[in-house]
Amino acid sequence: MAGATYVLDKTYKIVSAAGVTEYTALVAGPADGQVQLPTAANQLVMGIAQENQPNQNENVVVRKYGISRAVAAGAITAGQYVEVANTLGQLQQSNLTSVPATATLHNIVGIAESSTTQAGEVFFVFLSPAPTVVPVS
Repeated sequence: MAGATYVLDKTYKIVSAAGVTEYTALVAGPADGQVQLPTAANQLVMGIAQENQPNQNENVVVRKYGISRAVAAGAITAGQYVEVANTLGQLQQSNLTSVPATATLHNIVGIAESSTTQAGEVFFVFLSPAPTVVPVS
């Protein structure tokens, strides 16, 4: 399996109380220049942590664009779009084919470059954020 592709990394201050683990998705913090773990699924992502940072208010390198490793929340098929799954910063496969009762916005993080079979597996994702709306039938 090929490695990560470094296109755009940026350093942010991590404000999550317990810090973050590598390859987890991070969202904007309360102030400019800050990131934190998501507080819910399907949030807009600032990028993927590229290192462990167990200490709050320390810097963490975040991949904003390119190919990164990420942690899966479950089975993901290569080539599928992914989004934030939970407050752990794991990613899940986006369901863009089921037509919902009301329009649904998916905050796409990117496209899976490799597949997973279970939660906690590390996979490659091409970071290409793009909100996508699944329309009502």
